[in-house]
Amino acid sequence: MPLNLGNLTTGDKWTIFWLSANFYIHFGWELSLLHMFDYLQWGGWSRFNVFAQAFNSYGKYDRRYRLEPPDANGSNIDKVVLAVEVPAGIVDGALCCFWLNGILNNTWYRYPAQLTVSALHAFGTLVFWMDEFFPGYMSWFKGRGWKWTNTDGPKSIHWWWAFIGTNAVWFVVPLLYCRSALNNMRPALEALVKVSSVLGPPA
Repeated sequence: MPLNLGNLTTGDKWTIFWLSANFYIHFGWELSLLHMFDYLQWGGWSRFNVFAQAFNSYGKYDRRYRLEPPDANGSNIDKVVLAVEVPAGIVDGALCCFWLNGILNNTWYRYPAQLTVSALHAFGTLVFWMDEFFPGYMSWFKGRGWKWTNTDGPKSIHWWWAFIGTNAVWFVVPLLYCRSALNNMRPALEALVKVSSVLGPPA
């Protein structure tokens, strides 16, 4: 039975707020990279272009978003960033639609969608961070000292609030939603295990 909007819990309303941020990131920021990857070569852009403005501002602290000069393909966005962000815009964005519909219509796939997309969010953020950490680690392992390639490292306050802080939201919050999904799915899954132990595996 569809869920009446007036019956949404406080937790549901906060989740819809979280999903609204997800829709902006996935369908706006990430998918805009399909045609804005060379934004620094446009000779300027409208001050109302919030995505180009965001890439340029964030790129001051994470140079993967502000490659100068551009790479061999004419991109001002690093290829690893594109490889992580664009598929996330498509896959995670679609899964967020299923999650929202699951909340509004009380469907069976609400928590599986929540678990899947939240795990992808956390994993994608980890990959995003490791692209910067691993070059430094390999340099250190080879005895050349730890070198930060696209950020200024922990000595800079901008590294903490921009590279770590703003992205930590997409790691911590999704992990909380993973836990929530597992807790809500647990009774049904445990009941299934008990039934299977009595009836045996399907033929």
